[in-house]
Amino acid sequence: MTEPEPSAGAWTPTFPAIRRLDHYWYLGERWLCGLVFLFMALLVFGSVLSEAFTTRREWTDVAILFVVCLIAVRTRAVKDGEPRWSYGVALAIAAGATAVVIGGVFAAIWLLEGHSIMIQKLALVMMIWVALLGASMATYERSHLSLEMGEKLWPEKLLHVVKAVAHGVTSAFCFAALLLSIDLVVSQKDLGVRIEDTDWLALWQAFLVVPYAFGAMAVRFLAQAVTLGTKKAEPMEERLPT
Repeated sequence: MTEPEPSAGAWTPTFPAIRRLDHYWYLGERWLCGLVFLFMALLVFGSVLSEAFTTRREWTDVAILFVVCLIAVRTRAVKDGEPRWSYGVALAIAAGATAVVIGGVFAAIWLLEGHSIMIQKLALVMMIWVALLGASMATYERSHLSLEMGEKLWPEKLLHVVKAVAHGVTSAFCFAALLLSIDLVVSQKDLGVRIEDTDWLALWQAFLVVPYAFGAMAVRFLAQAVTLGTKKAEPMEERLPT
């Protein structure tokens, strides 16, 4: 049984093995970016709790928290025909939730008290990682902001060439930034500077994401320049503004 031939307007992927590898690499970036962002959010939130409740220990806070938990349990959405929990069950769940939250606050105080400077520095480092990983992912998704007014000025027959040249120039810029960032990392390693209030994270290690991101963007922009120039680029998805 023979495979049906693709229609004249159908897009045929080029270099499917490389595209598949890039796709899995992109998924790895998404997971890493999500985990770094989650850890950053938890670290900053824990720091806020630690600073707020290190010197404040009031029973009124416990009472207010319990009331909030009880209201949340009693007003939760239920399906049609599903009975609400009784007051006894609601009180037990609210008390358990209150105890868990209080335990989390004490854990945050125990782990993070006195480390506000370190947390600020780590949060900045993780913000850089999230931003540059996001830039690399945006290159894969082809969702970087671009000025499309020029596309209306060029003849239709030359449009793919113009786009290919633009992507090639962007790739060259990313490659230059890659060389500069490698020099930055090497110089920071020679200096041996560490993140303030930490003895386990060097500054050059925090900057490792910079050459990685520019290298990944350089390769992806170059690949997109080749596919655009040969008219084998994947059709752009229609995206509604958010």
